[in-house]
Amino acid sequence: MKPTILLVDDEQEIVRALKRLLMKNYHVHAFNEPLKALAFFKESPTHIILCDMKMPEMTGVELLKEAFQISPKSRRIVLTGYADAEMAQAAINLGHVHAYLGKPWNNDYLIQTIERLLAELKAENKRLSTIKKLKEKNQYLQNKTDEEQLLNTEMLSNSEEVQQQNERLIGSHNDLVNLSANLISSHTQDNNGHARRIAQQARVLFNRLTTKPEVSTALYLAGLFYRIALTEQEINLSKVPFNDLKPQQQHFWQKLPDLSSEILSEPPMFSASASIVANTYFVWGSKHCQVDELDGLEEKTGAIVDAAKVLSLVVFFDLYISGQIDGESHPPLQAFNNLSRLAKKLFGQSIVNEFEKMICHPSGDNLYEVPKTVSQLKVGEILAQDVFDKLEQCLLTRHTELTEMYIDSLKSLQEETKQKLIIYTHST
Repeated sequence: MKPTILLVDDEQEIVRALKRLLMKNYHVHAFNEPLKALAFFKESPTHIILCDMKMPEMTGVELLKEAFQISPKSRRIVLTGYADAEMAQAAINLGHVHAYLGKPWNNDYLIQTIERLLAELKAENKRLSTIKKLKEKNQYLQNKTDEEQLLNTEMLSNSEEVQQQNERLIGSHNDLVNLSANLISSHTQDNNGHARRIAQQARVLFNRLTTKPEVSTALYLAGLFYRIALTEQEINLSKVPFNDLKPQQQHFWQKLPDLSSEILSEPPMFSASASIVANTYFVWGSKHCQVDELDGLEEKTGAIVDAAKVLSLVVFFDLYISGQIDGESHPPLQAFNNLSRLAKKLFGQSIVNEFEKMICHPSGDNLYEVPKTVSQLKVGEILAQDVFDKLEQCLLTRHTELTEMYIDSLKSLQEETKQKLIIYTHST
């Protein structure tokens, strides 16, 4: 179905010219009279409104102000031959205008503007849909909680049954979290387990640094969902090494924490996770890079900030070794050398040191994924992720126990591809 455009201009020739230009790719509803156009819009709101600024019955500002009340999500474009700065400002403030174009217009630029606004609208709709799904899941969990609490109240005399009900409640909660995480992984095309890996690593690292179980749980959820706001266009950009992106394309990484935090803040169960994501920053340029000023806040806020530092560190490390920063895979030790140079300003040397110890000398106390070069692999280790050959066919599946033959095949694959392979194994 074609996107819809409401076209309003009192000059018949302009309406005909614009309709000829737009009707091939869009469903255009054209009007010369603003009041009739507004009456139509009340019954059938369109994706885009393109209107003249000065018209006999009402100004473009007045029309767009009314249109905003009817359909705030619709994108509004003003097209005018008058270079009136005051009127332009009024259009932006009162009419909530998204674009302001002059006459005569450039056809290519007009089409580009419409496509950009449609892409923004699509992204907004996806975010609203995600929020709706999270609210529904949260309501489901709340209903389950209420049911379990009622049952617990009725069975207080039997501690064993109460314990069973609590276990079922925890199971329902975990099932909901896993379902949500799977949906987000599918949406963001997270095929190499990035979100679950950094969530596990961040939780284990935070627990090694402090004893705040409630923040630790929130940090795990933050790791699972920190990319929840990625749109389809941004998902495609996220597959390109960051250093190869244009400056305007890199901007989406900077706004990602705020957008994801906004979505996560809707369900109450994710409020602490939303705070962690909001304070997360990316080493390659974000407004959250300067976090030293956050020191000295009250204890709870301090724990949230520390959790955000841990998540920021783990995210950077995982993207860096996998080649998402500069297009080249890096051995973990090389990554830690780079991290040490950034540690004092961004993460804190103690956090980086503990993370390096955790990755380079894994213990069996907690289960998490450990990245290794092929030369570091040992017989008996268990793969945490599938390994694919150069034709993208699965060579070894996760949970495979490594043998000398398997390790030799990985060495051969590395020689064939002439690329440094990073293999993920379990810490235990």
